[in-house]
Amino acid sequence: MTNTITIPTRATTVIGTTEIKLPFYFTSGDWTKIYCCMNENYVLVTVYANGSSIQIESKQYEDEHEVSFRLERESRDKHYAAIDQSVFMHKFSEAHRQIFYVANPQLKPIE
Repeated sequence: MTNTITIPTRATTVIGTTEIKLPFYFTSGDWTKIYCCMNENYVLVTVYANGSSIQIESKQYEDEHEVSFRLERESRDKHYAAIDQSVFMHKFSEAHRQIFYVANPQLKPIE
């Protein structure tokens, strides 16, 4: 038996382009759906909300090339789809509220 295996080598080829207008709202992710907004200043805001785990993250990109590269990579994910601004804002607000109450439990309304 040998310890050598053969793996395929793949080369990607651009087959077309898609124009998007910023801000652009979309879902992404392979295992769970995440909610994203790429704004006009090349800042990607990402909302991860998976059960009891919640995270809001932002990342600044330098130029259009970096943004294009990132959005193309996201478009290959299983859960990728363009969404309406209201869907993103709803998820962002829910996550923000939950994080706020974790940091300030004394301010959470009594249910």
